[in-house]
Parts: sequence; structure tokens; C-alpha cells
Amino acid sequence: MRFLRKQWSSLISLSDNQIGLALLALLAGIASALVITLFRLAIEVPLTALLPVASAEDYEALSQWGRVALLFGGSLVLIILFHTLRPERRGVGVSHVLQRMEMHQGYLPLPNIVVQWVAAAIAILSGHSVGREGPAIHLGAGTASQLGQSVGLAHHRLRILAGAGVASAISASFNTPMAGVIFAMEVVLLEYNIRGFVPIILASVAGAIVSEAVFGSHTAFAVPGFDMHSLAEIPYILLLGVIGGFVASAFIFLVRFFQRINHWPIWLKWGLLTSATAAVSIWLPQVMGIGYDTVNQALAGQVVMGSLALLLIAKLILAAWAAGVGFPAGLIGPTLFIGAALGGLMGQLSDWWLPQYPVSVGFYAMLGMGAMMGAVLRAPLAALVALLELTANPNIIMPGMLAIVIASLVVSEFFHLPSVFNVQLGGGHNYQAPDPVQQMLRNTWVAEAMSQSFVSAPRTVTPETAGFMLQRDPDWLLLEDEKVILPPAAVAEALAELKEKQPQDEHADIDLIAIPGDRQEVGTISLKANLHDALDLMQQHHIQWLAVYRDDDLSRCVGLVSQTQIEHFYHYMPRNQ
Repeated sequence: MRFLRKQWSSLISLSDNQIGLALLALLAGIASALVITLFRLAIEVPLTALLPVASAEDYEALSQWGRVALLFGGSLVLIILFHTLRPERRGVGVSHVLQRMEMHQGYLPLPNIVVQWVAAAIAILSGHSVGREGPAIHLGAGTASQLGQSVGLAHHRLRILAGAGVASAISASFNTPMAGVIFAMEVVLLEYNIRGFVPIILASVAGAIVSEAVFGSHTAFAVPGFDMHSLAEIPYILLLGVIGGFVASAFIFLVRFFQRINHWPIWLKWGLLTSATAAVSIWLPQVMGIGYDTVNQALAGQVVMGSLALLLIAKLILAAWAAGVGFPAGLIGPTLFIGAALGGLMGQLSDWWLPQYPVSVGFYAMLGMGAMMGAVLRAPLAALVALLELTANPNIIMPGMLAIVIASLVVSEFFHLPSVFNVQLGGGHNYQAPDPVQQMLRNTWVAEAMSQSFVSAPRTVTPETAGFMLQRDPDWLLLEDEKVILPPAAVAEALAELKEKQPQDEHADIDLIAIPGDRQEVGTISLKANLHDALDLMQQHHIQWLAVYRDDDLSRCVGLVSQTQIEHFYHYMPRNQ
């Protein structure tokens, strides 16, 4: 049994076997989807039971003071909860996931995952103007990361596994498995490669299967049938893209604006947000909660123009406010809400632009959702694929591409804004795709560049032991206690000198620290690490060599890696790589 367990651990953790990673990603996808399913049920079941019309979204059925009491009650619980937490435990959401992916190789702490689950459920249950997809991404990535950590997964594979959890989360939330794959690679991993595609696809499919088994095969939105009736609509679609870009930019600017008060006490900044939400909810209760019921009404063309305009402005401000002050819930849902309101408004205004064509309001509402998602999140391809999967209509592709690309260009090239997640990270931090060399280093296991031609030795050895070590013809002798390496030639010279000068004392011990030789200081690194980790460690400690250990307790050294070896590796990549 121990042998089988060891072989399994080797297969899925400290090797580059793709089958092992694929199996683990499948398990991670199922586990992530189950966690997210429980999260959704923890929200929907209580709301369905407590709201007057037995709906998980119909806050409008509550009295005005009932809505106010619910908002302040939830906010009070959250303020008390976060006031008791250490600062490092308050990190939640997509921005937290991105930070851990870049700075900590996808190691997501369990306490933050628990905080995200509880806090997001309270925030949404109490009717705050936030979404559930951002928390779902954290929960999915965190669940997958915890699974990978439990089996000692190597760093470059743990990042992929966390990305697989993200794909499962998106797939389970919207029932859009392909969009989950693209989002994970476009937003979280920031790269497309074959090594990542297979496990991420498996996880996304697993998420869709679990979601469909529990919630049915329908998508998150009730999308009516529609089509573009004439090429004369193309200029109007381009206009929608431009306006969508301006609205997306306004959202990002507002997030930046509200970040200015993020240093205020939690009770003050969240209390002000709750007060504003409560005030707006008295006249516009549709801003409360996720708001997908209102999105479906906009898709069906059932919301009048004036209400759409007011809802767009209110949701824009409140959602950006929540994102700016670090409220523990998501912004993807509100982004889709804003896009649907904008698109629905443009659809109703189309009667002035194209009075001769029976334009579908739902068509423009969907385009608005795609444009806002692509521009705010800087995920144009994920937004386009989401449109295709949500509508099951290939005719959406061409107009969707136009609206999404134009909106994204307005944000990135006209206003020069990063994604909203980069804004949330703050401090000038920019989570972006690494250059090709960095990308290769992060995706390469340290074992691929290390040398195993070494012998571990104590500080003092007998001449017989020294001769035996030299017979193995190593490149280096590793003195683990002293954390240095020594070339074998130095030992050979010391041994020859000892025999020549002191033949009568040929059994005297040799002090490997005292003999002349070009010694190199050696740091330590885990076999789980990648080459990017190794170079970072070398630069931090100003050393040229690292001893690679299989176990965290430094009980077994398995190789040596140098800066020169790493540079040689990425300058002269083997053909089979």
C-alpha cells in the first residue's frame, strides 16, 4: 500500500506526467463545483424561503423598511466579522486570487477561502449590490489549490490546477464551460498553452456537469431568440461599443475614486456604502442583490427606458463603490447588469436610428453585457465565447466581436486604463502577461535544469572516504551543513598532498573547509519550485547556486542548479521541449 501511495504521489505531484495532472484537475473541477453549488444554495434557499414571492431575487416584494433593515443587518455582521480578522485574512475575491497566482505560485490559504464563502453569502443575502461570480472564482481556485497543496504539487502545476478551479467556477456559475476555459487562461493564467488546456478543459466540463445535475441545463439568463436584421445596424452596434467603452471606463474610474477612502475604518466606509444602497433601494429596489431577474427583464424588453437609465447609473455607482472599498463580494454580476441596462436602453433608442427595422431589445442587451464584460475585465475573448454559449446563436459572433473589441479599445487605448482587477490590486501593481522568458521560466520545473552529478559530504572526511567520493566522478561535493559546494579537483589535490607530505599519517581526516578551493555558497529550494522561483531566490540572496531538496524538511537533496544552468536552459532549449 505504501508503494502504491508513493507511486501515486510521484505521478501527480513531482513529475510532469500530464495524465496525473489531468486526473487531479478533474477531481479539482468536481470539488470546486460542489463548493460553489453549496455556496449558491446557501444564498438561494434562504432567499426563496424568506422573500414574500418565494424568489431568490425579488427584493422588490419587501417593504421599504424591510429592505433597509436587511441591508444594515448584513452590513453589521460583516463589519463585526472583518473587524476581528487579521489584515492578511481579509484578502478575498478575484484580485486576491491574481495576487496569490503571481506572488505565491497559486498557494491560496484556507482561512481566506472560508472568509470568502461566509462573507459573500452574507453580503448577497442581505441585498447588497454585488455579484456572486467573483467569490465563486476565489472559491473555485482556492478549492483546487488546497487539493494541489495536499498532494505536494509542484509550483508550475499548482498554478495550472488553480486555473482549472477558476474554469470550473465560471462553468458552474453560468453553465458556460468554454467561457470558463477561456476566462481562466485569459484573465488568471495570462497564457494559452497545450499543457494547461487539457486539465482546464476537464475541470470546466466537470463544473458544468455538476451544475447541470443540481440546477438544470439552462444558462444563467433567459435569452430570447434574436438576430441582426440588417447590415444597416452595424454603425449602431459600433456606437454601442463606443458608449459601452465610455461606461466601462467610468466604472473603472469610479473604482479608483472610491479606493481613496479605502484606508478609512471598515465600519465607516462600509457603513456609508450601506447607507447609500439603502437610500437608493427605497425608490429602486432592483439594485439590490445580484439582479439577474432584472437582467432577464431587460433581455425581454420589459423594462421601460427611464427605469433602465436610472438603474444603469445607480448600479454603476454602487457596484464601483463596493469594489473600491473592498466589500467582500463580486463585481462581474453587476458588470453584466450594467451592460444589459445599457444595451437595453440602446435597443429601445434604436427606433430613432432604425425605425424601418424591428430591432430586438434583447439583442442589444446581450451585446451590452458582452461589451461591458470584455472592457471592464479586459477579457474580450472570454466575453465573446460567453455570448455564444449563453445565446446558442452563432449569429451573435460578428456583432459581438464589433461591440466587445470597440469597447475594449476605448478603455485600453483612449483612456489607457488597466483591468478593474489591476485597479483593485492597487499600489501600482500590474498583473499582466509576463514576457516570453519569464513565462517559460514559470512553466519549467526546476528538475529540468538541475544537475544530479554531486556527492553530499560532511565537513571532515577520511582519505578513504574522499577517494571513494572521487571515484564517483561528481561535478561538485555538497557540504550541506556548511551550505557550500566544492569542486572535486580541490579534494583530489588535498588528498595527493596529504599522501606526499605525510605518508605516515595517511589516515588523518581532511577538513574540506580548510583546504584550498573555489567554494560556492549554496541556498536551498524545494523540488516543487520552478526556474522563476530559483532565479528570484538567487537574486534575493546574491548567490549563484541552489541545492534542490525533495522534502520541505531538507532531508534529501536531489540536485544542484546554478544561474548559469538556468540561463543555458532558456537560451538553448532542448528540441523535445
